[in-house]
Amino acid sequence: MSGRIRILNLIAQFPGQTGSGTYLNAILNEGLKKNYEMGLIGAIQNDQEFLRDDLSYLNLIQFDTGVIPFNIVGMSDNMPYNSTRYTDLTDEMYNIWRMNFKEAVLKAMEIFKPDIILTHHLWLLSSMIVELKLNIPVYAFCHGTDIRQFLSVDRFQNYVKDNLKQLDGIFSLNNDQKNLIEELFNIEKHKIHVVGGGYNEDVFYPLENKEIHEVTKIVYAGKLSYAKGLKPLIKAFKELKEEHHITLSIAGSGNGAEEEEIRKLGNIEDIKFLGNLPQEVLADLFRESDIFVLPSYYEGLPLVVMEALATHLRIVVSNFSGLIDYIGDSLNNSGLIQYVQLPTSLILNDLDEKEELKYKENLKKALENQIINHKVGYNNFAPFKSDILKFSWEGVFNSIEKIILF
Repeated sequence: MSGRIRILNLIAQFPGQTGSGTYLNAILNEGLKKNYEMGLIGAIQNDQEFLRDDLSYLNLIQFDTGVIPFNIVGMSDNMPYNSTRYTDLTDEMYNIWRMNFKEAVLKAMEIFKPDIILTHHLWLLSSMIVELKLNIPVYAFCHGTDIRQFLSVDRFQNYVKDNLKQLDGIFSLNNDQKNLIEELFNIEKHKIHVVGGGYNEDVFYPLENKEIHEVTKIVYAGKLSYAKGLKPLIKAFKELKEEHHITLSIAGSGNGAEEEEIRKLGNIEDIKFLGNLPQEVLADLFRESDIFVLPSYYEGLPLVVMEALATHLRIVVSNFSGLIDYIGDSLNNSGLIQYVQLPTSLILNDLDEKEELKYKENLKKALENQIINHKVGYNNFAPFKSDILKFSWEGVFNSIEKIILF
């Protein structure tokens, strides 16, 4: 690639601990590999650490201080750290939030002098960047949680719609999301590009020879929240445990009453809560495990599914149409993935008793199928190596690069 093009990346929350944080860091890594100068503006608070001395420019706006006397405003209502909800922002809080991000962007324009801006989430920060009219191309990533915010926080809808139309382009995770962006934000379809999401092939890779052990190890990775389907997962696991030799490892964190209830419900011998894990440690956990489960009620494109496939885990995941489309027919028909019928409501963070029971039963059947398939040794990933490799971050960034440079 020619020259030292400067790319400024923006995210309104902590640049880690979430799916969008993983995506952001992957974009930074791939940009650096291609000799771009990469800059970042994000948010940080309390005892959080973000160590990246490889960036040409870094400005993390400090929340929960005298200047910004509230927690980071999270794209999900339940974040893996203390956060403020967009729906709870007062006018005063919003003005403080806006002023600090605006000053940070204008400072970066003066010091870093970016050629291109990549901003994460189709929401307030991306809208504000467009409104500033910085005279450089601005592209935004949709991660799915932004769509949920748009649908649930009416007060900002007109502002967001008016400004996002002026973006130079939008990157979506799948075709379903592309169609939804066009419909909700009234954005011309030619501006919306499906680039998907990926995994780091230097970190997520399979063992050469993996033995089948007597105990089948199941693993979950994500937030500890009701919307991730952890309550029916734990209940299904307890029932399956009566007939199968299984364990469940839960990687990730949450906060508040939801995390507390989930930990209480899963307080049994064969369930381990491991907290947040660095990517390298998570990859080791995957290689030691047999089945990955993601029983979420809503996802844009769960990158962790790609990471699990790359380490040759059998998969149990809710039947997100965007994921099914992105994965493709070859893997979908391989038997390595079991899709679970979603509950009727995708907007609620929790299910009523009847819906949860139905979903738990569907989840239990899918898990049992994978437990049995694993035990009989049907774990041949070799025919699907090329299908999995196409999900690498290098391929994703190549698609992005063609759009932002031409």
